[in-house]
Amino acid sequence: MPLKKHKFWANITGILLIGIFIALAVHLGRIQLVEHDKYLKLAKVQQCKKIELPARRGSILDRNGIKLAESLQVGSVYADPAEIEDASSVAYHLSNVLKLNASKIVKLLGKDKRFVWIKRKVGDEELGAVAKLSLKGVYIKHEYHRFYPNEQLGSHILGFTNIDERGLEGIERSFDNVLSGKPGHKLIVRDALQRQIITPDAEVQLPRHGNDVVLTIDAKIQRITEEELEIAWKKWKPSSATAIVMDPMTGEILAMANYPTFDPNHFKKYSPDARRNLAITDCYEPGSLMKPLVISGVFEQGIARPDDVFFCENGSGKVEGRMLRDTHKYGNLTASEIIAYSSNIGMAKIGTLMGNEKMHRYLQQFNFGERTGIELPGEIGGIFRPLKQWTRKYSLVSISMGHEIAVTPLQFITAFCSIPNGGQLLRPKIVKSTIKNDNQTKEELQYPQPVRRVMSANVARNIMNPILMKVITEGTGKNANLLEYDVAGKTGTSQKIHGEGGRYSHEKYVGSFIAYAPAERPRMCVLVMINEPRNGEYYGGIVAAPVVGEIMRRSLVYLGVEPSGFKMAMQ
Repeated sequence: MPLKKHKFWANITGILLIGIFIALAVHLGRIQLVEHDKYLKLAKVQQCKKIELPARRGSILDRNGIKLAESLQVGSVYADPAEIEDASSVAYHLSNVLKLNASKIVKLLGKDKRFVWIKRKVGDEELGAVAKLSLKGVYIKHEYHRFYPNEQLGSHILGFTNIDERGLEGIERSFDNVLSGKPGHKLIVRDALQRQIITPDAEVQLPRHGNDVVLTIDAKIQRITEEELEIAWKKWKPSSATAIVMDPMTGEILAMANYPTFDPNHFKKYSPDARRNLAITDCYEPGSLMKPLVISGVFEQGIARPDDVFFCENGSGKVEGRMLRDTHKYGNLTASEIIAYSSNIGMAKIGTLMGNEKMHRYLQQFNFGERTGIELPGEIGGIFRPLKQWTRKYSLVSISMGHEIAVTPLQFITAFCSIPNGGQLLRPKIVKSTIKNDNQTKEELQYPQPVRRVMSANVARNIMNPILMKVITEGTGKNANLLEYDVAGKTGTSQKIHGEGGRYSHEKYVGSFIAYAPAERPRMCVLVMINEPRNGEYYGGIVAAPVVGEIMRRSLVYLGVEPSGFKMAMQ
C-alpha cells in the first residue's frame, strides 16, 4: 500500500513537472515568436541608449575672415532619474559643486523621465568636480555654446541665440537655417550595471555642422565707427545715436552701429531698447538731409539750374502762404548756395517749382516708404504718403525741407548713395557669402544689385557732387572737412513731432550728417544721426559732422586710400 501511494504521488509530480515544462515552453515560444518584437524593444531600452552628437553652429565672419561669432564645445550636466536610488543625496552633492538649489534638483530627479538637465554649459572647474563625484545616474554631455569674441562689436548686426543656439535676433536669426547644423547620434550598449560595452559595429551617424556666413562688414571700420559714436554719445548725452558706413559703389555695408549698445554674450542683462537695431527699426524726418535729393529732381527735369538765383527773404518770409525762417538772414542765393547754406526759404521756393505730381513721382523712385530688403530682421518701411494724401501746397513745401516724410537711417543712406555712385539706386547688402561646412564650397551672393537709375550720371557727378563739396568747404558742413581728403555731404537738423497734436517740439531734435569721400572717387559714405542731443547743441553740423569726419578719416587711412590730389598739392 505505501508503494502504490508513493507511485501515485510520483506520477502526480511528474505530470506537474511536465505541465510546468510545457507551460514554460509555450511561454518561451510566445516570447520568442509572438512577442519577439515587444521584448526586443524592452531589451534595447535597458541595454542600448542613443546619444545625440551635437552639430556645431556655423561661424559669422567679417569680410576679411575675422570671427565675430563662433561656437565652442562645453560640458553640460544631466541625469537619468530612473537610475538614481537616493535623490536627496545626489541633489546634495550636485548643489554644492554646481551652486544650485538642492530642493530644485530633487524636484528634477523626481520626474518620470529618463533625461533631465541639471545645469547646462558649465565651466571646466565645475565639470571636473561633477566628474570626481562619480554619481550613478549623473552624466556629462558635450554640446556647443555661442561665443562672441569681440563682445559689443557689431552686436546689433550679429544678434544672439538662446541656450539651444537658435537665432533670436540679427544675422543669427535671419540666417538661422544656414548657420544651424543637423545633430547626429551614436548607439551605445550597456550591461546590467549600466557600464558601457565597446562594440566595433555600433550605429553612428555623424552630425552635419552648420555653414559659415561672411558679412560685408569690416571689423576694423566697425570698431572705428563704434568708438567715434561712443565719443559723441558721451559728449552730447542723446537718447540714441546711429551710424552707418556704406560702399556707395556696391551697396555693401561696411559698418552699422547704435548707442546704447549691448554685449550679446550676456544679452539678458540689457533692455530690449538697447538691443534694438535703430538703423532699421526706427524712422525720423530727415530734415535738410532731404534737400539734395529734392533739388536733384529739379535739375534732372530741367526746371532750374545750379546758378539760378532765388531771393531768400532776408531770413524770414512766406512761401505759398506759409511763414518760414532761416538760421541766417540770406538775400539772393543761387540754387547751389541754397544747398550749401541750407536755406529753408530758398529750398521751399525751388521745391514748389516741381509741383506735387512730379515731386512725388521723383521721390518714389528712391523706394521711400518701402523696406530696403537688407538681410536683417525687423526692418520697417518708414513713411511716404500716397500722392492723394498730400495737401496741394503745404506738403510740397514741407517735403522740400525734409518734413512729412520719415526714413530709417538705412533707407536714407541707400537713397543718398545714388549721388556718389553716379545715379543708381542699389540694394544694400550686409552678407557677402556663405561657406559650406566642408570648408571648400563658397557661395558668393551677387552684388551690386541695381534697383533702378534714379538720376542721370551728369546730374549726380557733374552737378550734385560740386554742390555737396561746397557744403563742406563753405557751408554748414565745415566740421567734417578733412585735411587729407575731399569730402562731399549735407547737414540735417529736424524737429521731432511732440504729443498727439502733431506739433513740432522746440526741445527735441535729430542732428544728422551724411557725407562721402574721396569726393571724386568715393570709397565710402557715412551717415550719423544723433537723436535728441543735449548739452546745449543740436545742429547736425555741430553734433554729427565731426563724427562723420573722424570715421571717414580713420577708415580711409586704414584702407590705404591716397590723399586727394588737390589736398596733396596744398600741403
